[in-house]
Amino acid sequence: MQTLLVPIDFTAAAENALGYANKLALRLPAEIVLVHSCPPGTGAEGRAALLRQLQALAERLRYQQLTRQSGRRITYHYHLLAEPLAQGLEVLVNGYCASLVVLGLTLMDCATATAEGTTPMLLPEHVSCPVLVVPPGRHELPSRHELPSRVVVSGDFTHLDARRLPFLTQLTRPAGAHFDLVQFYAPTHVGLAPLKKALMEARAHLPEATGHLLPEEDALEGLSDFCAQQAAQLLVLATADGCLVRRFFHPHYTKTNAYHLRIPLVLLPTSQLPTETCCAQCHLRQAAESRRLTQGMPLAAAGRFTPVTAG
Repeated sequence: MQTLLVPIDFTAAAENALGYANKLALRLPAEIVLVHSCPPGTGAEGRAALLRQLQALAERLRYQQLTRQSGRRITYHYHLLAEPLAQGLEVLVNGYCASLVVLGLTLMDCATATAEGTTPMLLPEHVSCPVLVVPPGRHELPSRHELPSRVVVSGDFTHLDARRLPFLTQLTRPAGAHFDLVQFYAPTHVGLAPLKKALMEARAHLPEATGHLLPEEDALEGLSDFCAQQAAQLLVLATADGCLVRRFFHPHYTKTNAYHLRIPLVLLPTSQLPTETCCAQCHLRQAAESRRLTQGMPLAAAGRFTPVTAG
């Protein structure tokens, strides 16, 4: 049995993420851990009230969204963090042996965000398991809770552990899905042989996939256009470029209704090392994050947790 971590802050975005996680829990199958970060100074009564809120949310969504028989198959656990989610997420991933974190989409400008901001802003440098980011439902796309049948996988395949790719088939419809593997490169790039070799090796782990090696000045813009052309229902991004990920979640893309913000996104961890930055704001963010990690800010104790459980 696998484990899905779902951060809950009682917003519509978090509720949408839990709805998607319910579908995945039946598909994998998996248990779900609902995680909430308590405000500083929350006492015993406050924590008990928060647990009741989490339980009520889980019960409401599983019977609203699923048949009663399917809803009963999901087991929920509940974890209250004493620190901000961004500080404790990796410890939770290790403690629960989580295979996936499921988040609601949060847009953030890297110029104004703090180093301890929303969880997506700290990826992919600080989380060791894949993260699924679920956008709000859109009427022009398939139901927001339907699992995908067309998947685009993009990133730097020369640094990707291709053994992670077969897991992606578990996130799609049971009948199977079509995968497009796309590697972008700068038009001035020379020596494409290593890129072609890495793409071929990745295809070996997804035999039904189609490979694409495409010139593009701006990988993010090209990726959004490519997803639209392929009518993708899920995007998988495999990159060690934290700055690219932060650009991905910039709110200005809502003005153009960018396609990449309208479908779920899976972030595959490719490296736990610091990444290069492309702008002054990201450079300052990364410096602040490095200082925070160096100072050893307290985190929850590692190890398997004993959560509150409801089946």
